[in-house]
Amino acid sequence: MNNENFEHVICAVCDADNTEKICERGQFGLPTHVVICKECGLSYLNPRWNKERYIHFYEKEYDKYYRPNVQKNTERAGINYYQPVYERLYESGLLPDNIQQVLDIGSGDGNNLEYLMEKIPNANYYAIEPSEECRKTLTSMDVKMLGSDVDINFHEKFEGFFDVIIMRHVLEHFANPVSAMQKVRTILKDDGIAYIAVPNNLKFGNSKLLDNWFRVVHTYYFNVHSLENIFRKSGIKTLVMEEGDEYNQKELFVIVKKGDVQEANIKSEYYTIQKELFDKKLKKEKTLINNLKRRIKYDILQSIKTKK
Repeated sequence: MNNENFEHVICAVCDADNTEKICERGQFGLPTHVVICKECGLSYLNPRWNKERYIHFYEKEYDKYYRPNVQKNTERAGINYYQPVYERLYESGLLPDNIQQVLDIGSGDGNNLEYLMEKIPNANYYAIEPSEECRKTLTSMDVKMLGSDVDINFHEKFEGFFDVIIMRHVLEHFANPVSAMQKVRTILKDDGIAYIAVPNNLKFGNSKLLDNWFRVVHTYYFNVHSLENIFRKSGIKTLVMEEGDEYNQKELFVIVKKGDVQEANIKSEYYTIQKELFDKKLKKEKTLINNLKRRIKYDILQSIKTKK
């Protein structure tokens, strides 16, 4: 491991540095040092790639691993993969009247915005997206680009500006989720709402932790307890929090608005709940035959990517 590419971090919820190691490698065999905080139960990567390494990965490598075709092909089992965003918002009854400004953070190649544009055609659309190829696609859709990185100070020019903010499977990628949500709070209108969806770290389903769930790009792993604590620290009020539905059983989705900053609700039992789930799942995965299959799979993947 090249230590120059890694950094050590403390818990984003309770600021402690008291963790238990869960694994060292995850999807694609990439370095994925998952730990769990013994004080509050938040799971995150530590050590993790530093900012420079992540910027390079998202700009130059991410599409190769996760969007090899970078094309609009979102139909899955007859249900549009991005449909739940609008449908969940609409069914909640919380969509603001006369929506004018919509921001999608982590837009990818624009599939989500394309669907929203059909449903809310008169709004202005903005995006933050690190992928160079995806930014080209978004620009061609007349989406206004605020930047490539949520860590820039975009919020200073857009205070109280947005009616709706979408963060679909992006919060788990950030270096500092509290800082990111504080910016969301700043740029939301007083009656604005934000939709956030993340993988639910209490409901893996059939996903294998070491082959799929744990990813070098997922710096945090949220559940209902840790996500609510992130919101409390950020001054965000939860309106809706659901652990999956007919669209996605492994997803934790929320609708939030501006709120007041509060202390995190720290309970040691949150650590116990998460750790027991990890242990139970990993015990099944770490058999000799599964380790052999994983090693062969990683070797094949690395061989293919080296040839490219």
